[in-house]
Amino acid sequence: MITRVLRNAAWLGLGEVGVKSGLLLAAILVAHASGPSGMGTFTVAYSAALIAVLIGALGQQEVLIREVARSPGAAHGLLGASRLVQIRSARWLLPIAAVGALLVPEGSLRFTLLAFLPYAMLRTATVTYGAAFKGFDRMDVETRARGLETAVAVTAIGVIAILRWPVWTTGAAFSIGAGLGLIWIRRRKGELGSGMSTLGPSSLLSEGLPFMALAVVSQLIANADRFLLELLGVARAEIGYWGTAGIIVWAMAALPQLVSVALYPSFSRQAEAGGSPRQAGLLAGLGGAVCGLVCAGGLWILADPLVRLAFGADFAPAVPLLQRLSLALPGAFAMTVMGSVYAAWRRQRRVLWILGGALLGSLALNMMWIPSMGVLAPATVAPLVYTLTAVAMALGIVGAGTGTGKAE
Repeated sequence: MITRVLRNAAWLGLGEVGVKSGLLLAAILVAHASGPSGMGTFTVAYSAALIAVLIGALGQQEVLIREVARSPGAAHGLLGASRLVQIRSARWLLPIAAVGALLVPEGSLRFTLLAFLPYAMLRTATVTYGAAFKGFDRMDVETRARGLETAVAVTAIGVIAILRWPVWTTGAAFSIGAGLGLIWIRRRKGELGSGMSTLGPSSLLSEGLPFMALAVVSQLIANADRFLLELLGVARAEIGYWGTAGIIVWAMAALPQLVSVALYPSFSRQAEAGGSPRQAGLLAGLGGAVCGLVCAGGLWILADPLVRLAFGADFAPAVPLLQRLSLALPGAFAMTVMGSVYAAWRRQRRVLWILGGALLGSLALNMMWIPSMGVLAPATVAPLVYTLTAVAMALGIVGAGTGTGKAE
């Protein structure tokens, strides 16, 4: 198990470093080409695209990883059934998203949201294909596809920055990259064999919806403040400063994500064998919190030179926001790795209640404080919410039973 986890972590680490570095480079290019206001537009649109990916995926990545790990011979059929579920849902989700984007009154943001729609659709397919391979502990396949996607997108954004094209063209750049990544990974589908699915589309959908809800709620905890800042009339440049801080901090959050995904197939097998989630969950949470604390300390110390060097002196107001937001990392790291334990032992509905409460608390505090504090409000709320949520998840694991049980 240790060798397998280390191999998985190595591939995922390579992939996440590449993808997050690419996103950071793209943000730097946008910042230098479009300034704080353009950065604010890019931040809101990209955050919306990430949420669209999670909704469109319908939680099928997590279901595929778990079910393929348990029934490798059914991988081809499971992937086909999952994609069928997603395609059927996209027929009404995509028009709703397009109408929502068209209703945005400000032109630059409206066009940028529309340009990111193809990216959301294509990336959804890519990560779903990648999930089937992850069930075989083949973390390298999605890593390569996402690497191609990111390289193409960043190269295109570099051209956009040189030519000073409008910020909405960044959505087209990401869409082109995602399309090429999907083409590459689809050509590997034959490696999954030809076995039939052990679950039908309706079963996969019902299994996946709690995962989707978890993913969307988690993403909203991290990004809903950007939408609230926009809705409550905070200047787009201020949102750009906040987005700059968020891109740096949440790039660090890729570390527990890669560890979590690397451990997930092994945790699923432990759960199938009737093991207890307590030891695995608490050790994972403690390790995540310690790593997050180290990263937070590093960001606090290096915040000023990092922002000035990467984004320029115009983005100096992002420094105190970055320092405050970095304090959310211990809780965020712990939450991420404990989440894989909840998923492996089919306790996703339990953690959904915890995260739902965290989201409501975050929204309430931000809505109260943003009118008077501006972007300092989410920078203050985030560390509080992530810390309390991590504690609640740890307490939930302490009270968990043993064995696989049925999906809650």
